[in-house]
Amino acid sequence: MFIFSEPRAGDTRLTGGEGVKTLNLVKLALQYHWDAHKSNPANLFAGTIGMLVNNLIVFWGLWAMLFDGKPDAEQLTIYFLALNAMVTLAWGANCFFLGGIRSIGEYIEEGSLEPMLATPRDPLLLVAISQSSTPALGDLLQGCCNLIALFFLAPIALASRCVLFTLVAAAAFLGLFILAGSIPFFVRRGNAMSQLLVECNLSLSFYPTGKIFTDRGRVLLYLTPAAFSGVLPMGAIESGSWTSALVAVVGAGTFLGLAILIFRHGLRRYQSSSYVMARG
Repeated sequence: MFIFSEPRAGDTRLTGGEGVKTLNLVKLALQYHWDAHKSNPANLFAGTIGMLVNNLIVFWGLWAMLFDGKPDAEQLTIYFLALNAMVTLAWGANCFFLGGIRSIGEYIEEGSLEPMLATPRDPLLLVAISQSSTPALGDLLQGCCNLIALFFLAPIALASRCVLFTLVAAAAFLGLFILAGSIPFFVRRGNAMSQLLVECNLSLSFYPTGKIFTDRGRVLLYLTPAAFSGVLPMGAIESGSWTSALVAVVGAGTFLGLAILIFRHGLRRYQSSSYVMARG
Protein backbone atom coordinates (compact mmCIF):
# COMPACT_ATOMS: atom_id res chain seq x y z
CA MET A 1 0.00 0.00 0.00
CA PHE A 2 1.15 3.55 -0.68
CA ILE A 3 1.44 4.46 2.98
CA PHE A 4 4.38 2.10 3.44
CA SER A 5 6.41 3.51 0.56
CA GLU A 6 8.96 6.26 0.84
CA PRO A 7 8.51 9.44 -1.21
CA ARG A 8 10.19 9.44 -4.62
CA ALA A 9 13.14 11.65 -5.38
CA GLY A 10 11.95 15.15 -6.14
CA ASP A 11 8.60 14.56 -4.43
CA THR A 12 8.18 17.51 -2.07
CA ARG A 13 4.75 16.62 -0.72
CA LEU A 14 6.15 15.05 2.43
CA THR A 15 8.99 17.49 3.09
CA GLY A 16 9.24 19.84 6.05
CA GLY A 17 8.67 19.19 9.74
CA GLU A 18 7.29 15.96 11.11
CA GLY A 19 3.92 17.56 11.78
CA VAL A 20 3.63 18.71 8.17
CA LYS A 21 4.73 15.29 6.95
CA THR A 22 2.05 13.62 9.05
CA LEU A 23 -0.67 15.97 7.83
CA ASN A 24 0.38 15.45 4.23
CA LEU A 25 0.41 11.70 4.74
CA VAL A 26 -3.13 11.80 6.10
CA LYS A 27 -4.26 13.98 3.19
CA LEU A 28 -2.69 11.59 0.69
CA ALA A 29 -4.40 8.64 2.37
CA LEU A 30 -7.80 10.35 2.29
CA GLN A 31 -7.33 11.26 -1.38
CA TYR A 32 -6.29 7.70 -2.16
CA HIS A 33 -9.32 6.21 -0.41
CA TRP A 34 -11.74 8.71 -1.93
CA ASP A 35 -10.42 7.97 -5.42
CA ALA A 36 -10.88 4.27 -4.69
CA HIS A 37 -14.47 4.86 -3.55
CA LYS A 38 -15.26 6.93 -6.66
CA SER A 39 -13.85 4.24 -8.92
CA ASN A 40 -16.65 1.92 -7.76
CA PRO A 41 -19.76 4.14 -7.70
CA ALA A 42 -22.16 1.22 -7.32
CA ASN A 43 -20.45 0.12 -4.11
CA LEU A 44 -20.24 3.71 -2.89
CA PHE A 45 -23.95 4.30 -3.51
CA ALA A 46 -25.08 0.96 -2.07
CA GLY A 47 -22.96 1.28 1.05
CA THR A 48 -23.99 4.86 1.76
CA ILE A 49 -27.72 4.39 1.10
CA GLY A 50 -27.78 1.05 2.90
CA MET A 51 -26.32 2.54 6.07
CA LEU A 52 -28.56 5.59 5.82
CA VAL A 53 -31.70 3.43 5.56
CA ASN A 54 -30.50 1.25 8.44
CA ASN A 55 -29.92 4.30 10.64
CA LEU A 56 -33.31 5.78 9.79
CA ILE A 57 -35.11 2.54 10.64
CA VAL A 58 -33.29 2.28 13.97
CA PHE A 59 -33.86 5.95 14.74
CA TRP A 60 -37.60 5.97 14.10
CA GLY A 61 -38.06 2.54 15.63
CA LEU A 62 -36.42 3.57 18.90
CA TRP A 63 -38.29 6.88 18.97
CA ALA A 64 -41.65 5.16 18.44
CA MET A 65 -40.88 2.51 21.04
CA LEU A 66 -39.46 4.75 23.76
CA PHE A 67 -40.83 8.25 23.31
CA ASP A 68 -43.93 8.38 21.08
CA GLY A 69 -47.03 9.30 23.08
CA LYS A 70 -45.11 10.31 26.22
CA PRO A 71 -46.26 13.55 27.91
CA ASP A 72 -42.85 15.15 27.37
CA ALA A 73 -42.38 13.64 23.90
CA GLU A 74 -41.20 16.92 22.36
CA GLN A 75 -38.38 17.37 24.88
CA LEU A 76 -37.42 13.71 24.64
CA THR A 77 -37.39 13.92 20.84
CA ILE A 78 -34.91 16.80 20.95
CA TYR A 79 -32.76 14.81 23.38
CA PHE A 80 -32.78 11.74 21.12
CA LEU A 81 -32.19 13.85 18.00
CA ALA A 82 -29.11 15.43 19.59
CA LEU A 83 -27.85 12.05 20.81
CA ASN A 84 -28.32 10.48 17.40
CA ALA A 85 -26.59 13.36 15.62
CA MET A 86 -23.64 13.28 18.01
CA VAL A 87 -23.09 9.52 17.97
CA THR A 88 -23.57 8.95 14.24
CA LEU A 89 -21.29 11.86 13.33
CA ALA A 90 -18.61 10.79 15.83
CA TRP A 91 -18.77 7.15 14.75
CA GLY A 92 -18.94 7.98 11.04
CA ALA A 93 -16.02 10.41 11.16
CA ASN A 94 -13.78 7.80 12.78
CA CYS A 95 -14.83 5.03 10.38
CA PHE A 96 -14.47 7.16 7.26
CA PHE A 97 -11.37 9.25 7.98
CA LEU A 98 -9.56 6.75 10.26
CA GLY A 99 -11.29 3.56 9.16
CA GLY A 100 -8.38 1.24 9.78
CA ILE A 101 -8.58 1.93 13.50
CA ARG A 102 -11.48 -0.53 13.75
CA SER A 103 -9.26 -3.27 12.31
CA ILE A 104 -6.39 -3.12 14.80
CA GLY A 105 -7.30 -6.54 16.16
CA GLU A 106 -7.32 -8.07 12.67
CA TYR A 107 -3.95 -6.51 11.86
CA ILE A 108 -2.48 -8.01 15.03
CA GLU A 109 -3.92 -11.49 14.57
CA GLU A 110 -3.09 -11.73 10.85
CA GLY A 111 0.43 -10.36 11.27
CA SER A 112 -0.32 -7.35 9.05
CA LEU A 113 0.96 -5.03 11.76
CA GLU A 114 4.55 -6.20 11.38
CA PRO A 115 5.28 -4.41 8.05
CA MET A 116 4.15 -1.17 9.66
CA LEU A 117 6.73 -1.59 12.41
CA ALA A 118 9.49 -1.51 9.79
CA THR A 119 8.72 2.11 8.91
CA PRO A 120 9.75 5.21 10.88
CA ARG A 121 6.12 6.30 11.13
CA ASP A 122 3.78 5.64 14.03
CA PRO A 123 2.13 2.23 13.47
CA LEU A 124 -1.10 3.44 15.09
CA LEU A 125 -1.31 6.25 12.54
CA LEU A 126 -0.55 3.86 9.69
CA VAL A 127 -3.27 1.48 10.82
CA ALA A 128 -5.77 4.33 11.16
CA ILE A 129 -5.29 5.72 7.64
CA SER A 130 -4.96 2.33 5.94
CA GLN A 131 -8.72 1.98 5.38
CA SER A 132 -11.85 4.05 4.84
CA SER A 133 -15.38 2.72 5.33
CA THR A 134 -17.89 3.46 2.56
CA PRO A 135 -20.99 2.92 4.76
CA ALA A 136 -19.63 5.56 7.14
CA LEU A 137 -20.75 8.16 4.60
CA GLY A 138 -24.31 7.11 5.46
CA ASP A 139 -23.57 7.76 9.12
CA LEU A 140 -22.15 11.19 8.30
CA LEU A 141 -25.16 12.06 6.12
CA GLN A 142 -27.60 10.89 8.80
CA GLY A 143 -25.77 12.83 11.50
CA CYS A 144 -25.67 16.02 9.43
CA CYS A 145 -29.40 15.79 8.66
CA ASN A 146 -30.21 15.29 12.33
CA LEU A 147 -27.95 18.18 13.27
CA ILE A 148 -29.68 20.49 10.80
CA ALA A 149 -33.07 19.43 12.16
CA LEU A 150 -31.79 20.07 15.67
CA PHE A 151 -30.92 23.67 14.82
CA PHE A 152 -34.53 24.18 13.66
CA LEU A 153 -36.24 22.41 16.57
CA ALA A 154 -34.00 23.09 19.57
CA PRO A 155 -32.47 26.21 21.10
CA ILE A 156 -29.40 27.40 19.20
CA ALA A 157 -27.25 27.02 22.32
CA LEU A 158 -28.17 23.34 22.69
CA ALA A 159 -27.57 22.60 18.99
CA SER A 160 -24.23 24.40 19.14
CA ARG A 161 -23.19 22.34 22.15
CA CYS A 162 -24.08 19.23 20.16
CA VAL A 163 -21.55 20.26 17.50
CA LEU A 164 -18.83 20.81 20.10
CA PHE A 165 -19.42 17.60 22.02
CA THR A 166 -19.49 15.57 18.84
CA LEU A 167 -15.73 16.14 18.86
CA VAL A 168 -15.58 14.82 22.43
CA ALA A 169 -17.59 11.74 21.48
CA ALA A 170 -15.34 11.21 18.44
CA ALA A 171 -12.27 11.20 20.71
CA ALA A 172 -13.98 8.69 23.00
CA PHE A 173 -14.87 6.38 20.09
CA LEU A 174 -11.28 6.61 18.90
CA GLY A 175 -10.20 5.50 22.36
CA LEU A 176 -12.73 2.65 22.26
CA PHE A 177 -11.40 1.40 18.93
CA ILE A 178 -7.80 1.53 20.16
CA LEU A 179 -8.58 -0.10 23.51
CA ALA A 180 -10.71 -2.88 22.02
CA GLY A 181 -8.27 -3.41 19.16
CA SER A 182 -5.43 -3.91 21.64
CA ILE A 183 -7.07 -6.98 23.20
CA PRO A 184 -5.31 -9.43 20.80
CA PHE A 185 -1.98 -8.20 22.19
CA PHE A 186 -2.91 -9.87 25.47
CA VAL A 187 -5.54 -12.49 24.57
CA ARG A 188 -5.03 -15.10 21.88
CA ARG A 189 -7.68 -14.77 19.15
CA GLY A 190 -9.01 -11.72 20.95
CA ASN A 191 -10.35 -9.94 17.86
CA ALA A 192 -13.82 -11.46 18.28
CA MET A 193 -13.90 -10.10 21.83
CA SER A 194 -12.69 -6.77 20.49
CA GLN A 195 -15.53 -6.48 17.97
CA LEU A 196 -18.10 -7.51 20.59
CA LEU A 197 -16.85 -4.81 22.96
CA VAL A 198 -17.11 -2.16 20.24
CA GLU A 199 -20.61 -3.16 19.15
CA CYS A 200 -21.92 -3.36 22.73
CA ASN A 201 -20.62 0.10 23.55
CA LEU A 202 -21.97 1.51 20.30
CA SER A 203 -25.43 0.26 21.30
CA LEU A 204 -25.10 1.71 24.79
CA SER A 205 -23.97 5.04 23.31
CA PHE A 206 -26.65 5.21 20.63
CA TYR A 207 -29.60 4.18 22.79
CA PRO A 208 -30.91 6.88 25.14
CA THR A 209 -29.46 5.09 28.14
CA GLY A 210 -29.07 8.40 29.97
CA LYS A 211 -32.88 8.60 30.13
CA ILE A 212 -33.50 4.89 30.65
CA PHE A 213 -30.97 3.85 33.30
CA THR A 214 -31.20 5.26 36.81
CA ASP A 215 -29.64 4.58 40.21
CA ARG A 216 -27.46 1.44 40.11
CA GLY A 217 -27.95 0.97 36.39
CA ARG A 218 -26.60 4.44 35.75
CA VAL A 219 -23.60 3.79 38.01
CA LEU A 220 -22.80 0.63 36.05
CA LEU A 221 -23.17 2.58 32.82
CA TYR A 222 -20.49 5.00 34.01
CA LEU A 223 -18.10 2.05 34.25
CA THR A 224 -18.31 1.38 30.50
CA PRO A 225 -16.68 3.29 27.59
CA ALA A 226 -20.21 4.36 26.59
CA ALA A 227 -20.06 6.84 29.46
CA PHE A 228 -17.40 8.80 27.55
CA SER A 229 -18.84 8.36 24.04
CA GLY A 230 -22.51 8.93 24.87
CA VAL A 231 -23.75 9.55 28.38
CA LEU A 232 -21.38 12.26 29.66
CA PRO A 233 -21.23 14.30 26.42
CA MET A 234 -25.01 14.12 26.11
CA GLY A 235 -25.38 15.22 29.72
CA ALA A 236 -23.23 18.27 28.96
CA ILE A 237 -25.28 19.05 25.84
CA GLU A 238 -28.55 18.82 27.71
CA SER A 239 -27.57 20.71 30.85
CA GLY A 240 -25.24 23.34 29.42
CA SER A 241 -23.29 23.16 32.69
CA TRP A 242 -19.59 23.99 32.72
CA THR A 243 -19.08 21.24 35.29
CA SER A 244 -20.73 18.63 33.06
CA ALA A 245 -18.71 19.90 30.12
CA LEU A 246 -15.44 19.63 32.05
CA VAL A 247 -16.26 16.11 33.23
CA ALA A 248 -17.11 15.01 29.68
CA VAL A 249 -13.95 16.51 28.15
CA VAL A 250 -11.60 15.26 30.87
CA GLY A 251 -13.24 11.84 30.86
CA ALA A 252 -12.95 11.38 27.09
CA GLY A 253 -9.39 12.74 27.03
CA THR A 254 -8.29 10.47 29.88
CA PHE A 255 -9.95 7.46 28.27
CA LEU A 256 -8.26 8.12 24.93
CA GLY A 257 -4.88 8.63 26.62
CA LEU A 258 -5.26 5.41 28.61
CA ALA A 259 -6.23 3.48 25.47
CA ILE A 260 -3.10 4.73 23.67
CA LEU A 261 -0.91 3.77 26.65
CA ILE A 262 -2.38 0.25 26.65
CA PHE A 263 -1.77 -0.02 22.91
CA ARG A 264 1.85 1.10 23.36
CA HIS A 265 2.35 -1.45 26.12
CA GLY A 266 0.86 -4.21 24.00
CA LEU A 267 2.95 -3.13 21.03
CA ARG A 268 6.14 -3.54 23.05
CA ARG A 269 5.07 -7.09 23.95
CA TYR A 270 4.24 -7.74 20.31
CA GLN A 271 7.60 -6.42 19.08
CA SER A 272 9.47 -8.47 21.68
CA SER A 273 7.58 -11.60 20.72
CA SER A 274 8.22 -11.02 17.00
CA TYR A 275 11.93 -10.47 17.70
CA VAL A 276 12.21 -13.66 19.75
CA MET A 277 10.48 -15.73 17.04
CA ALA A 278 12.70 -14.18 14.37
CA ARG A 279 15.84 -15.02 16.40
CA GLY A 280 14.57 -18.55 16.96
